[in-house]
Amino acid sequence: MDQRYQNGLEIHAGDVVVYGSQPGRIVFVADRQEYSPEYTESEWPASRYPTGLMIEFTNGARLFLDSSDEDLKLVSRDSVDGYET
Repeated sequence: MDQRYQNGLEIHAGDVVVYGSQPGRIVFVADRQEYSPEYTESEWPASRYPTGLMIEFTNGARLFLDSSDEDLKLVSRDSVDGYET
Protein backbone atom coordinates (compact mmCIF):
# COMPACT_ATOMS: atom_id res chain seq x y z
CA MET A 1 0.00 0.00 0.00
CA ASP A 2 1.24 3.49 -0.82
CA GLN A 3 1.46 5.50 2.40
CA ARG A 4 0.90 9.21 1.73
CA TYR A 5 -0.32 12.26 3.56
CA GLN A 6 -3.49 13.93 2.31
CA ASN A 7 -1.35 16.46 0.41
CA GLY A 8 0.20 13.62 -1.63
CA LEU A 9 3.66 13.53 -0.03
CA GLU A 10 5.02 10.11 0.93
CA ILE A 11 5.16 9.22 4.61
CA HIS A 12 8.64 8.34 5.88
CA ALA A 13 10.14 7.19 9.16
CA GLY A 14 11.46 10.22 10.99
CA ASP A 15 8.72 12.59 9.83
CA VAL A 16 7.54 14.98 12.52
CA VAL A 17 3.73 14.95 12.49
CA VAL A 18 0.56 15.97 14.24
CA TYR A 19 -2.25 13.44 14.50
CA GLY A 20 -5.41 15.25 15.49
CA SER A 21 -3.89 17.68 17.96
CA GLN A 22 -1.15 15.36 19.25
CA PRO A 23 2.46 15.99 18.13
CA GLY A 24 4.65 13.01 17.38
CA ARG A 25 7.01 11.30 14.97
CA ILE A 26 6.67 8.46 12.47
CA VAL A 27 8.85 5.65 13.84
CA PHE A 28 8.26 3.07 11.14
CA VAL A 29 6.54 2.62 7.79
CA ALA A 30 6.14 -1.10 7.22
CA ASP A 31 5.24 -0.72 3.54
CA ARG A 32 8.63 0.82 2.79
CA GLN A 33 10.50 -1.20 5.40
CA GLU A 34 11.70 2.06 6.98
CA TYR A 35 12.42 1.83 10.69
CA SER A 36 13.87 4.35 13.11
CA PRO A 37 16.77 3.11 15.24
CA GLU A 38 14.46 2.75 18.26
CA TYR A 39 11.88 0.67 16.34
CA THR A 40 13.71 -2.03 14.46
CA GLU A 41 12.21 -4.48 12.01
CA SER A 42 13.17 -7.35 14.30
CA GLU A 43 10.86 -5.89 16.98
CA TRP A 44 8.09 -4.97 14.51
CA PRO A 45 8.37 -7.76 11.89
CA ALA A 46 6.82 -7.50 8.46
CA SER A 47 5.22 -10.91 9.06
CA ARG A 48 3.09 -9.29 11.78
CA TYR A 49 2.92 -5.75 10.33
CA PRO A 50 2.99 -6.13 6.54
CA THR A 51 1.46 -2.68 6.03
CA GLY A 52 0.92 0.43 8.10
CA LEU A 53 2.81 2.96 10.14
CA MET A 54 3.53 3.74 13.77
CA ILE A 55 3.39 7.17 15.38
CA GLU A 56 5.13 7.80 18.69
CA PHE A 57 3.68 10.85 20.38
CA THR A 58 5.70 13.26 22.49
CA ASN A 59 3.89 11.96 25.60
CA GLY A 60 5.23 8.43 24.89
CA ALA A 61 1.98 6.95 23.60
CA ARG A 62 2.04 5.04 20.31
CA LEU A 63 -0.55 4.62 17.60
CA PHE A 64 -0.44 2.07 14.78
CA LEU A 65 -2.40 2.94 11.63
CA ASP A 66 -3.03 0.61 8.70
CA SER A 67 -3.06 3.67 6.46
CA SER A 68 -2.93 7.43 6.62
CA ASP A 69 -6.08 9.45 7.15
CA GLU A 70 -7.13 13.10 7.16
CA ASP A 71 -6.02 13.56 10.79
CA LEU A 72 -2.34 12.91 9.99
CA LYS A 73 -0.43 16.07 9.07
CA LEU A 74 3.26 16.45 8.20
CA VAL A 75 5.02 19.16 10.23
CA SER A 76 8.61 18.61 9.03
CA ARG A 77 11.08 16.07 7.78
CA ASP A 78 13.66 14.87 10.29
CA SER A 79 17.02 14.75 8.55
CA VAL A 80 18.94 13.97 11.76
CA ASP A 81 18.25 10.24 11.52
CA GLY A 82 18.89 10.12 7.79
CA TYR A 83 15.29 9.77 6.67
CA GLU A 84 15.02 13.06 4.80
CA THR A 85 13.63 12.72 1.31
